[in-house]
Amino acid sequence: MALWIPPGGQLIGTIGALEAFDAANQMRAFAGEAPLYRLEVLSDGDQTRAAAGVTLQTRPARSVRRLHTLIVGGSLADVDVDGAAPACQQLARLARSSERIVSICAGAFWLGAVGALDGRRCTTHWIAVKKLARRFPRARVELDDLFVEDGNLYTSAGGAAGIDLALHLVRQDGGRRLALRVARSLVVFNQRSGGQSQFSAAVSLPAAVEDRIRTVVDHVVNHPEADHSVETMARRAGMSARHFARRFRDQTRTTPAAFVVRARVEAAQRLLADGDHGLKAVAADAGFGSVESLRRAFKRVAGVGPDAYRQRFNARAPS
Repeated sequence: MALWIPPGGQLIGTIGALEAFDAANQMRAFAGEAPLYRLEVLSDGDQTRAAAGVTLQTRPARSVRRLHTLIVGGSLADVDVDGAAPACQQLARLARSSERIVSICAGAFWLGAVGALDGRRCTTHWIAVKKLARRFPRARVELDDLFVEDGNLYTSAGGAAGIDLALHLVRQDGGRRLALRVARSLVVFNQRSGGQSQFSAAVSLPAAVEDRIRTVVDHVVNHPEADHSVETMARRAGMSARHFARRFRDQTRTTPAAFVVRARVEAAQRLLADGDHGLKAVAADAGFGSVESLRRAFKRVAGVGPDAYRQRFNARAPS
């Protein structure tokens, strides 16, 4: 397994992923088991200078014949990758000979430049997904996923999504329990699923939302079980129900009801991942009137039912 970092590549997502794989090796070592991964960092030569000015000692990519897993980094400041550049020629060779190809954040632009995204589902950081789709029209770009798996191609959004994807690969290679142990060792969430949005309900709101609306949003997120009818939220904002609904929709690009449902599903996700509550208790604590309401909303927002979600992400769930 090798991480390929181009000149000026950003490190937050790629190094986070590499640390997750290293943690998997450490967890197995503690258990007296052999490591899963042999890790190395590649670039054009024997060193590369990353975006933050950090110089990394690397193995020259030209010295590598084939890999099981190739991980490609990149930089949002440099997405106009020249497919004819010598670095791309080396990357294209590695991509052709690797059993599994992974990109973190803007690394997708490098894979696109060598044709590895043609006809494949993929994603990148939210700020660049539309540009990725325009630049590589033969790619099937998913606009909002944390990470996407298409055969042997894996692509992720930026930052912490690289760790989510790494945990997904650890799960495939070493099993669910190992992935959970790695997540705990890194003190991160127990691997969000790739189909989840790159944003939480609150984080995805535009920065220009006025204070009265933001106060209502914060109350919904912090108290999902409370009454959040339009009338109640409007009173909290000091507006009429009609005026509030219009202002909320104009400023957040969603309706009050849709926002409440998403915030409640996210609350249910936390409860399912971190505890052993029954679905009736989860539904009540997350603000759903019944288990059936929870199931319908959860499947619509998260893409899977609450039982499947618990099975996948809760360490107490049986294998």
